[in-house]
Amino acid sequence: MILGAHESIAGGIYNSIKRGFDDGAESLQIFVKSSNRWFDKPLKESDVEKYFTSLTKYGFLNTNVCAHSSYLINMASEGETYEKSYSSMRDELTRCDMLKIPYYVIHPGSHLGAGVEEGLKKVIKFVDKLYEENGFKVMTLFETTAGQGTNLGSRLEEIEYLIENSRFSEKLGICLDSCHLYSAGYDILNNYDSVFDDVLKRFGDKVKVFHINDTKKALGSRVDRHDLIGKGLLGLEFFKKLVNDRRFDSILGILETPVSDVHTYKNELEILKNLINNGG
Repeated sequence: MILGAHESIAGGIYNSIKRGFDDGAESLQIFVKSSNRWFDKPLKESDVEKYFTSLTKYGFLNTNVCAHSSYLINMASEGETYEKSYSSMRDELTRCDMLKIPYYVIHPGSHLGAGVEEGLKKVIKFVDKLYEENGFKVMTLFETTAGQGTNLGSRLEEIEYLIENSRFSEKLGICLDSCHLYSAGYDILNNYDSVFDDVLKRFGDKVKVFHINDTKKALGSRVDRHDLIGKGLLGLEFFKKLVNDRRFDSILGILETPVSDVHTYKNELEILKNLINNGG
């Protein structure tokens, strides 16, 4: 697993690279614009140049960077929210292509009472329209969710359905999240092998990113509450198995744990690195 963390882009998107380097990361997840705004000022050409310069300076491969979507986007929405979601995601995917970021992680969306089947169909139409009209190179990864409210993506079958029924399935993949999987009812703690055997049977090399988070909430709680590595219900033994699982060697392992300083994942990354080859 190529270990890293979600790093802040405060002061310029290129600053995330140095923050990752300082934390000892080998991979990064970033926002390509403000996460709580529909729209943001365009990326300057000078910012893009500084980003690529920083990648080289700090020894990062652009293939080891992924982006996370804005929290406002809902691909299963209608009306004004649909229009804003479409324009906002189009902008973010455009930024990903400008920065040659290979993966864009997004929650599948919320069906808002329309039902799971109808919600999934809306997501497929949304994604197909984006790729048909814009020809993006970046791959969109549907993130597994805890299943709060009407959120889609808490069942592997739902994400499998999205990928298999899209006309652009080659542009779609999955991002796993340890906290979300457990909260959604997948017992990755006691049934590690059976759960991940099933995941890999369904998705194979479409598993590109793994969010590494401990959890504050119980199995099947459907509540999304991240915890520090080894401090939550999953515990160190689970993460020891995960970081030593050779099937995940080539994917990006991204920390999103609630560190006290959003710029500092150094201690959390050191914990994970110390677990490698120590009994996994």
